[in-house]
Amino acid sequence: MTDYTNDKNKKHLITVGIIDRDEEGRKLTSLTLKENANKNKDINIELLFELDKRPHNPVIQTPDVLIIDIEHQDSSCVEETRNAFPGTQIIILTTIAEVKAVRSCFRNGAVGYLLKQTCMSSLVQAINTTMNGGSFVSPSVNRALIEQSFNGKKCEDLLTARELQIANGIVEGLSYKMIAQKYAISLDTVRIYIKRIYRKLQINSKGELIARLTA
Repeated sequence: MTDYTNDKNKKHLITVGIIDRDEEGRKLTSLTLKENANKNKDINIELLFELDKRPHNPVIQTPDVLIIDIEHQDSSCVEETRNAFPGTQIIILTTIAEVKAVRSCFRNGAVGYLLKQTCMSSLVQAINTTMNGGSFVSPSVNRALIEQSFNGKKCEDLLTARELQIANGIVEGLSYKMIAQKYAISLDTVRIYIKRIYRKLQINSKGELIARLTA
């Protein structure tokens, strides 16, 4: 990886790789990097590769930053890529704005999340921010994350401590029987609590409960 320093007298070199299944998407990202990097007097970006999937060739140089589009592939590709390039900073650049996908990418090791629709021109800024220890997230995505955290807190506030324990048991994938055993209560009591939880949160299924607490 590049020796990235904060020497103000040097134009910093940052090596970058692009992984995007869409060929036009790769070309656009590459072009955007080149155009915006030329306007930035502080950093110098060297594009190492543009690929449609994670490279398996160990000869490929490890970049400082990897830009990945998760469209048309599972977000687990982020973790796989991180394992293949330990120490590389991963930035997601995609059209997918769902909060669930965003959270999954962060859990799997991404440090930034940009939407192509609104933040393509901020790509070089995001790379620079990342290399300086920060994290760049599209404003609309950041707002959605904040709103969801607030809504999740409201859900938790509506439930008693026991109801929250049982709700989290459902989120963890436990059966009613397993929850009953875990908290030393009867199966019928678990069912009563579940009904109360559904009523308070105005939902009708396990799926809705999981979505409310984890989405």
